[in-house]
Amino acid sequence: MKWFPTFVLCVSLQAQAQCEFTEVSIETSTDEWGEEMSWILYQSLEGGESFPLASFQGQFDGATTSQILCLEDGCYFFSVSDSWGDGWNGGEISCSPTLEGFMEPFTLDDGYEGYLAFQVGDGVCDTSLPGCTDPNALNPVQGANVDDGSCVYLETFVYEDNSGTVEREYIYYHPASAPENCPLVFVFHGYTGSAVDIMEYSEFNAIAENFGFAVCYPQGSLDSFGNAFFNVGYDFQVNEDVDDLAFTLALNGHLQANHSLDEGAVYATGMSNGGDFCYLLACQASDVIQAVAPVSGMIMQDIMDACNPSSTTNILEIHGTNDDVTYYDGDPTNQDGWGAYPSIPETMAFFVDLYQLMFDETVVLPNLDSSDGSQVEASAWSNEAQCPRVELFKVVGGGHDWPGAWGNMDISASLVAWDFFDRTCNTGLPLSVETMVPQSEAAVQGTWDILGRPCPSNAPGQLLIQRLSNGKVQKVVRLTE
Repeated sequence: MKWFPTFVLCVSLQAQAQCEFTEVSIETSTDEWGEEMSWILYQSLEGGESFPLASFQGQFDGATTSQILCLEDGCYFFSVSDSWGDGWNGGEISCSPTLEGFMEPFTLDDGYEGYLAFQVGDGVCDTSLPGCTDPNALNPVQGANVDDGSCVYLETFVYEDNSGTVEREYIYYHPASAPENCPLVFVFHGYTGSAVDIMEYSEFNAIAENFGFAVCYPQGSLDSFGNAFFNVGYDFQVNEDVDDLAFTLALNGHLQANHSLDEGAVYATGMSNGGDFCYLLACQASDVIQAVAPVSGMIMQDIMDACNPSSTTNILEIHGTNDDVTYYDGDPTNQDGWGAYPSIPETMAFFVDLYQLMFDETVVLPNLDSSDGSQVEASAWSNEAQCPRVELFKVVGGGHDWPGAWGNMDISASLVAWDFFDRTCNTGLPLSVETMVPQSEAAVQGTWDILGRPCPSNAPGQLLIQRLSNGKVQKVVRLTE
């Protein structure tokens, strides 16, 4: 979803005995996959500002929820989303009485996000709703009326490798906010997934806009089963000869030559199979990739056995202890047919030993969402120079998830990954409050919590990430308001 220039406000809505304006009943119904459906209702204010009034987050299928609001005359809009991207699957919003502009009933037909603008009382509403307005783009926003330049498209890359001429697809997003010679983050989708899917649920485009870097989402090729993948040598893909390492290096060279990028700040993250591929990059492309952040990923045993990098690549793993696809405890005897792979603790120990690092500390992060059934423990290893680094965000009770999109909601895997990349080879201790000192010479342009949500800069007791006017990013903890 778009981040509007407003502040976060929690409103307790109760039916009033008497409403001096217009009493409106908002009814939200879920059908299938109700937990994917959500909305926020905003009031449009002068100067393009907006004010959040109410919100909804689906939890159950086939449920109906009603909210009674007392709305003064003016302009309003719903900002709606679907966490999977296939629309609301029969879910809808309706209201009583019928209001001008309110489609009755309203549903998100397809995609991840959209708007519904309406007005209460007399007057003329001209609400600006930013988003991608091109229906031929990969990410059109239903109801958007101001194109904000966020449209993205699949691009074709043609290159030569040992097999001859190869054509592959990718999505590239270079926000206008990115400075010259900005970092580049590769984001690899999981097995059977797509570049479009991980672009949407990871929300890396929004993070790139706010922190000034470019993002590339490579599209995997199809295996003999017709599923998109990145080749790391799974046992059931033993006959696949796709060279995804060559593809990634060639694509990086192409992007470096055609965009203003920093070849010394190239990073990679990915989900599941995409995370597995990140480990291959760390072992076989360490001279190009400075840091990787696999999510629910693992390193194949044969890749580990042959791992002899020419330089060090920082490693961050985000992994649930109850992952039922990529086991936290590994599969050393290949019971599941993917191929043998070590446990996550053994993987961390391998790179800690390879890089000759020492244990720093383990910190239990705040349990911000007690309903998700999991909590995060962050551990770090480094040397005196703080580079290279190895970190593990252990999601105790977590599954095969991308935290922040589904599963654990205490952290945003995407924001954690970018924070790790941003700290590559600097002297800041990520888990220590003492290092999070504000830089007073630069103005704060935006403040977010660890989930990537805009919040006040004086929010007490939270780890906050702030973008400064000098282009830098700082981490702060406010103990008091």
